[in-house]
Formats: sequence, C-alpha cells, structure tokens
Amino acid sequence: MSRFPLRLLLLPALALAALGFREPPDPLRPSTPEDGVGPLTRRRYWIQIEDAVRSPEEVAEHWREHLPDHAPKWLSWFRGLDHPIPPVQRGDRLWIRMLLIRRGRVVIEHVDLLGFRVRTLRLHPDAGTSDFRVYPGEKPGQMILQIESLLRTNSQFDRLAYIFGVHAAQRRNWELTLLSVAKYTGGEIINRGHESLEMPQLAHSFSMPEIPVGVSTETAEHD
Repeated sequence: MSRFPLRLLLLPALALAALGFREPPDPLRPSTPEDGVGPLTRRRYWIQIEDAVRSPEEVAEHWREHLPDHAPKWLSWFRGLDHPIPPVQRGDRLWIRMLLIRRGRVVIEHVDLLGFRVRTLRLHPDAGTSDFRVYPGEKPGQMILQIESLLRTNSQFDRLAYIFGVHAAQRRNWELTLLSVAKYTGGEIINRGHESLEMPQLAHSFSMPEIPVGVSTETAEHD
C-alpha cells in the first residue's frame, strides 16, 4: 500500500486523535498495562539479516542512540525530553509526536549490549513497554532485528483511535524503522514478518533483569 492511500485511511483516526489532547493526571509517571483499557496485546515485528558487516552489539548501540533517525518522522518524531539526544541512557525520557499531532512520552527502562526497552509514561496513547532487540545468529553476519510491544491502550478514546486506523500507522512505523536499521547492518534481508496476539496473560520474549528505573546504568552493570 502506498503512503498516500495509507494517510487517507488514517483520517478518521486523526480526527479522533485531535480530540485526545487533554493531559492525564501525573502525565510523566511510568505506566503499566494495568493503567490501560482493552485487551493486553503483544505485537512483534522482525527482520532476519545475513552477511551483515556490523556486529549485533554495534547495531544495537546505534539503534538506541539514533532511534529518531531510524523512525519515519511523519509517523513518530522523537527527541530528548531531558536533554538533546544522543546520548540515550537508561532513565532518559523521550518526547514523541505521533501522526504529526498526537503526543507521547516514554522512559528508557533497560539497556544492555543487544537492545533496550522503553516504558510508556502516562502522557502516551498506550500503556506498557516496547523492546528493541538484536538477536545474533549462529554464524557471523547473521542476526534478527526485533521490535516487540506489550501494551494496552491508555483510554477508551485511544482504543477507538487504534481500531479506526492507528494500528495501521503503528505497524508501518515499526516496519519502516526495522528496514532502516537493517540497512545500517550492511547485510541482506532474507525474511521478515509480524504477528499480533491478544491474551489475558502475556510476556515479552526477552526477560530482562528487574532493576527499577532510576538506578544508574553503572550500578546495574555491577549488580
């Protein structure tokens, strides 16, 4: 589907989003799926790479530090909320303008050598976490790039916006982001896909150490 028809399909969602600017109470508090409404949904997007010229660790670090450069700005415009980015470290908060009009805020919850995870703040249309990960393959140059979200919508308004078209924009945003990161690897794309699952109990495919947001990266690395 071309970009122009996709934007036409998003017009109902944009109209709904224009009504959703009322700021929630405590807008910069980290949120969890329990703060949201509707089904708990895990959405996973991936690209499989061969013959990459950069290591998985190098790709993961660049992805984290340059997320605004990889995300399409007409869908997700990122910048630092606390300071200019890069650098992007654990505990940093990011400002997001989605679909050119919808506001969002997230915090970097976890950082390791092969990925990072962000958690939504109350001022965001979703409630939960998104994990950005590089999985090394069995041979040098092989890797899988993955974005996996575990979310509920933040409100009934956001649930309606998702149903009426935001889901298409969200999917396109992460697909284009993965394609941009794949280009940075210098390798060849041999497979790609996505899946969505709604269940009462879901978890990320990558389980990270439980270190509260606010603990420094240096402290976390030595625990």
